[in-house]
Amino acid sequence: MNSAFSLLSTFFVGFVLFSCSGDGVDVSSDQPDSDELIVVTDDVLDSTEAMNTNINGKIFSIPSPIQMVSLIKKQDDVYNESVMTDAGNVDNFTTTFKRAINMGVYGADLGYATIYEKNLQAVSYLNSVDKLSTELGIAGAFDADLVQRFIDNGNNQDSMLIIMSEGYRKGDQFLKDNEQHDVASLILTGGWIESMYFATTSFQKTKDQEIANRIGEQKTALKTIVDLLTDFNGEGTYTDLITKLKDLQTDFDKIEFNYEFIEPVTIPEKFQTNIRSKSYVKIDDKIIASITKKIKTIRNELIG
Repeated sequence: MNSAFSLLSTFFVGFVLFSCSGDGVDVSSDQPDSDELIVVTDDVLDSTEAMNTNINGKIFSIPSPIQMVSLIKKQDDVYNESVMTDAGNVDNFTTTFKRAINMGVYGADLGYATIYEKNLQAVSYLNSVDKLSTELGIAGAFDADLVQRFIDNGNNQDSMLIIMSEGYRKGDQFLKDNEQHDVASLILTGGWIESMYFATTSFQKTKDQEIANRIGEQKTALKTIVDLLTDFNGEGTYTDLITKLKDLQTDFDKIEFNYEFIEPVTIPEKFQTNIRSKSYVKIDDKIIASITKKIKTIRNELIG
């Protein structure tokens, strides 16, 4: 599954999916006399399931809906259809803003259905993503052949994830070639909001600390999204959404972060030491309740 997740997280949902923590960081570059390479890693997220994205010359790092859904399934293996958006609403989206946002939303739903092995629902979301990609001018990324291959591989989750990645890779390349960074940013935003809706809904049920950690880690991702939308808000189209997301930031600013360092792992043959850490967050019940309510309100307005 790791290889499929690696591919999917590289190309999934708006072609801009990402992790709260980066790859290992070489901190020995200023120590030329040292023979030992010190590598700082972070065990909170698997870096093979993440990527940074470059939009309009800026590097951004945001967590993938697939990462979020995988964590949720690990803590709660009961499929919750009520958190999914209606794939049949695709015809209601008639503006570029709504189409791009909901392409991200449907992409997250597609990942949710696939991870929970609900293949019929997954095909419905793939068809909706296909329709939106055509209306956004990314025609051909999710063509009939790709959809049929997805259906034919319904008993092989790895293959389904890889096939999805192919479609998103084509869309990614189109957006880059045509410098449609605003569309990419909206798709990213929709995927993030839907995955946060999954997480907050799941936390309400499970009260699981790992899910709470992942929610808290989204503080940086939220700032990224607000910055992106602000950059492309020349006509004021995103002002209302930006205002609501900034209000959400006031809750995230109250979250406390704690870090715990784990025993380093030394690899003698590589003259390398991996310094590892884990993070956890302390979120007051009132804060998580407020975040949950605001995410739900924003999400329902965007899918309406």
